[in-house]
Amino acid sequence: MNDLREIIKTRRSIRKFQTDEISDADIREMIEAGMHAPSGCNSQCWQFVAVKDKVLMNEIANAAEDGVREFYRAADFDPEYLAARARHTTFFKNAPLVIFVFMTHLEYYDERVTDFYKQAGFTYEEMMRALGSPDILSIGAAVQNILLTIHNKGLGACWMNDPTVSRANISRVLGVPADWRLMSVIPVGKPAYIPRQKQMRDIEDVLEIR
Repeated sequence: MNDLREIIKTRRSIRKFQTDEISDADIREMIEAGMHAPSGCNSQCWQFVAVKDKVLMNEIANAAEDGVREFYRAADFDPEYLAARARHTTFFKNAPLVIFVFMTHLEYYDERVTDFYKQAGFTYEEMMRALGSPDILSIGAAVQNILLTIHNKGLGACWMNDPTVSRANISRVLGVPADWRLMSVIPVGKPAYIPRQKQMRDIEDVLEIR
């Protein structure tokens, strides 16, 4: 195992990939790492779909592009900019592997608390926000574990959220249950370039020790 601190500090987003195939064993290792992330109420409120098939990948990308154009239809975007937005949202199709990360229902552990929120008129989504969005934080923790595992293998990935504007289209093509909410898209592959160093903020700007 490589040094964890070094893995964390050197991970970068990769957006261009070589064509080398990713093995099923590597995919399973990535997802198992995600599954060992902390989750609110130990809900493990995640599902993952790993896509390698290029025909399916292109179908998903086409559906995602349609969703982008539909989502921004009311915006006063010129056609050139809208086309660029569509390309930016669907570059995942060029990776040899794409992991689609879905969020499922988080069952809060204390029924008295959930009853209180219901009686106070909160929706489930409002209750989750009031509690600090433990469902969304759980997904973020899982994705981070996956990204670090990918980097540790000498591979690259990008944590994409733009495609979620097309979550309905993507979910339809993948045929997933209606209650799975697409949260992130992670293209994975051997990097086709060396990423630039990232300028980090000084720790004194972001930390207070009291």
